[in-house]
Amino acid sequence: MAGKCDHDNSRLSCIECNSPICTSCLVQCPVGFRCKSCVGTVKSGRTGGETSRLSVAKSLGICTAVGCAGGWIMPFIRVPFLSCILCFLMGLAIGGWISKFLDYKIGHRLGLIVTFGLLIGLSLSPCALVVPISFLMISEIFSGHTADVLSVLTAIVSMIYCPVCFIIGVLRPTIWTRPY
Repeated sequence: MAGKCDHDNSRLSCIECNSPICTSCLVQCPVGFRCKSCVGTVKSGRTGGETSRLSVAKSLGICTAVGCAGGWIMPFIRVPFLSCILCFLMGLAIGGWISKFLDYKIGHRLGLIVTFGLLIGLSLSPCALVVPISFLMISEIFSGHTADVLSVLTAIVSMIYCPVCFIIGVLRPTIWTRPY
């Protein structure tokens, strides 16, 4: 029965015009199913759920560049007890800027693309050294080379939380304020 429309036996209906639609004619949208005429699949011949590879690559590239730039800036923000807040505010500012360039037609996958782009960018910066330096500092605690355990743990938390606060700051205006 592939290729044939069976609207009469279908229990599905369009959320816009309430007309019956079959599984081969429906277009899945964030709030339900719509018929192709309500979605308005014109111009490119694509349905609403499909995205172009170019828009995914553009969004991933922008977020990778932002992550890399943020990773190079964060080591210079060393204000005791405030560096995480400053990194979050920097992420908010940058996230507001890049939200103008992202393609929100990507839908629910945009969150993954932004997060992975930021992580790839951070791994291309000095933030990639956070994990090895953390393990080195922890090994110094256990080997007895350092007596001030609290300062070592504070430094590790500071190194880890600044990139996390930056990522959350970027995600706030780009992903968490947009309905899909």
